[in-house]
Amino acid sequence: MSKDIKKNARAIDIFLKKYLRNQKHSGLLVPMKYGTLTGGKKIRSTIILDAAKIFKLKRSKVINICAAVECIHSYSLIHDDLPCMDNDSLRRGKAATHIKFGESTAILAGNSLLTLAFEIITDSKYKIKPNTKIFLSKKLAECAGHSGIAGGQFLDLNYEKKKVGISKVVNMQKKKTGKLFQFCCLAPAIIAGAKKQTIREMSIIGEELGLLFQIADDLLDIKGDKKNVGKPVKKDKKKGKSTLIKFLGYKKTLEFALRRKKMIIGKLKKYGIRSNKLVRTLNFILDRSY
Repeated sequence: MSKDIKKNARAIDIFLKKYLRNQKHSGLLVPMKYGTLTGGKKIRSTIILDAAKIFKLKRSKVINICAAVECIHSYSLIHDDLPCMDNDSLRRGKAATHIKFGESTAILAGNSLLTLAFEIITDSKYKIKPNTKIFLSKKLAECAGHSGIAGGQFLDLNYEKKKVGISKVVNMQKKKTGKLFQFCCLAPAIIAGAKKQTIREMSIIGEELGLLFQIADDLLDIKGDKKNVGKPVKKDKKKGKSTLIKFLGYKKTLEFALRRKKMIIGKLKKYGIRSNKLVRTLNFILDRSY
């Protein structure tokens, strides 16, 4: 993992620890912390911080967005691992939340992280315009709900052991993973007051980044090592998951990903050196071994 990604992950963990420390006591705080603070690259936060560089925003202007996105992501992982979903017992190199605390507690902890995300964005101490907070909350809700993560997970489960076209797989993966990445890129543009065209461009870049991340995950499921990846590997084929690898094979899927990567870099060129960090993160996403 690059130094920047590690540094960013630590900063987000510190923010989240402090924020959770100031919450009213609840029996769900421990599993919430377990599901969101321990381990993980927090790559989505790095993308937000990288995109913020493009728009010359200070970290303080996007740190709440980073924390909110990590809460949403962690909620989705906790729920995805449940026996009624993907039934995984290992996450981020440790026992999944439902293994550690039980299924009902895991569901409630996930629900609490989902709602906490919007609390973090609308916090009175977060100094951005109130209308911007409302717009960001709306966009994040769209990316997390039935038209985003939840809808993508529904399709992922529904497509198991079925014959579906490549376009449907790409659409499913853009919902399941791409939509939250989309938010990561468009949020800094919104906060900076960028033009609608720029916000649309960043939305496309983010969604494509998310698709690339999901493809890299699928490739790791084939070639990755369980110890490095921190979760079970070689499980997609056993479960009959619909992935691009299933249709194209490993080599052609990698070629597909490289073409996508080239396209994203082409879109980022207009931002010059301000996009250098985001390009480096993009390279990490596809080259990673975990």
